Amino acid sequence: MITSRSGMRPRLARTCAVVLLAAAFSLPVNGAESSAPESGRVHRNLAYGPHPERNLLDLHLPAETPPGPLPVVVWIHSGGWYTGGKGAGGAARALVARGYAVAAITYRFSQDAIFPAQIEDCQRAIRWLRAHSREYGLDPARMGAWGGSAGGHLAALLGTAPEAFPAPADDPHRDLPAHVSAVCAQNPPTDLTRWDAQALPNASVVANQPDSMVARLLGGMPDREPARARRASPLTYVSARAAPFFIVHGDRDRAVPPQQSISLHEALRAAGVESTLHLIPGADHANAAFAQGVPHAAIAAFFDRHLRPSAASR
Repeated sequence: MITSRSGMRPRLARTCAVVLLAAAFSLPVNGAESSAPESGRVHRNLAYGPHPERNLLDLHLPAETPPGPLPVVVWIHSGGWYTGGKGAGGAARALVARGYAVAAITYRFSQDAIFPAQIEDCQRAIRWLRAHSREYGLDPARMGAWGGSAGGHLAALLGTAPEAFPAPADDPHRDLPAHVSAVCAQNPPTDLTRWDAQALPNASVVANQPDSMVARLLGGMPDREPARARRASPLTYVSARAAPFFIVHGDRDRAVPPQQSISLHEALRAAGVESTLHLIPGADHANAAFAQGVPHAAIAAFFDRHLRPSAASR
């Protein structure tokens, strides 16, 4: 563990690779199966936006009504920006037992709309939660984000670029802020302009292919759409105003290069922002080695420190 704080035709081959990567990017990346038992109360399929098949969230609350408003962690699923579901994995839901609300969201996929639709939806969900905080007993001042892979990318954007993407005019809560106070990002893409340059040997994702998940997200390959790629990169927005980060990545990740997380961590530290980087030895993208190496206790303590400052780490 390295922890620092502060004979197939080309088109068919690419199609098969996309299918396999969809499965990999959809694996639970928080170290627990999404079928883990529920604990607490759940409000399912709450509509937070105008796209009924995508703008939904499940709000997980503790079984017992707490004496005060709950800190909130927004869980953003993986799936290469074009697949996946909002079920919160067991490790995310375990926060409910610690006195958190967990809002598991879904968002428009790249086949629905290209970037920035995905981050616009995530920010819309944040605003919706703030607008309905009294109804559900939430603390609008204590909100964090947690996601893996594509979800880690979006969580990282929530933590670095809360004001870079103006709220759509049809958002009734557009005057509310969309910032978060803490981010856990697992194997996140952070610099779409350098994905291929940073790739490990035998990479399973090549961004600069017309049908890659990155090209689908951007509406074009990043080397041909550099401005779009920069706009979609969390690294672009790092400043002293960024939220504290806890970053986890497998050091043998052939899908999202480990350097993506290393670069974000280094940039955050250089800007004076708290950042912890946890590299999992021998772990590929969201495989068993990755799942077994996720430091759940340290992540929970990180959220406790930033979203529950009066509570001792458990």
